[in-house]
Amino acid sequence: MINEALAAFRLPQYREIPDVGLFLDQTVKYLNGFLKDYPGMEMTGSMISNYVKQKIIPKAYKKTYSRDQISQLFFIAMAKSVLSMDQIRKALSIQEAACTSEERYEMFRTMMSEVLSSFEKGGTENAAGEGRETKMIRYIVIAIAHKMYLDQYFEYGEAE
Repeated sequence: MINEALAAFRLPQYREIPDVGLFLDQTVKYLNGFLKDYPGMEMTGSMISNYVKQKIIPKAYKKTYSRDQISQLFFIAMAKSVLSMDQIRKALSIQEAACTSEERYEMFRTMMSEVLSSFEKGGTENAAGEGRETKMIRYIVIAIAHKMYLDQYFEYGEAE
């Protein structure tokens, strides 16, 4: 059941994100429509306003948010569960220097889909015959280890 739910999770393709400009409340509703089943990832209007004030995303144009801003907000909504806002700012800056908004978002969306689907297939880190409790601890350890790596990455960069 868990694996199937994760494998079924889909973010919209970049071209499917509305490009008509959504008002703040519409943006929140749109984002949360995809993220509602994942506590800690939901967004509020206040959160989005704070991201604008902190210059993590650009200010709304005529009080509406564009496809590019919404794609950034999907990344922020999901990344905020494991990264600090400063780390998210750095990640967005690194990505902006490397590719377009569409390329960044599609890379994120595709990788998220691939990783979530890997759970249904047993995951790449599972040892054969692991019980549920052992598997849970393994995924906690993997999440912690990845968080430790990212903390070091954003502190020192990828010097090695």
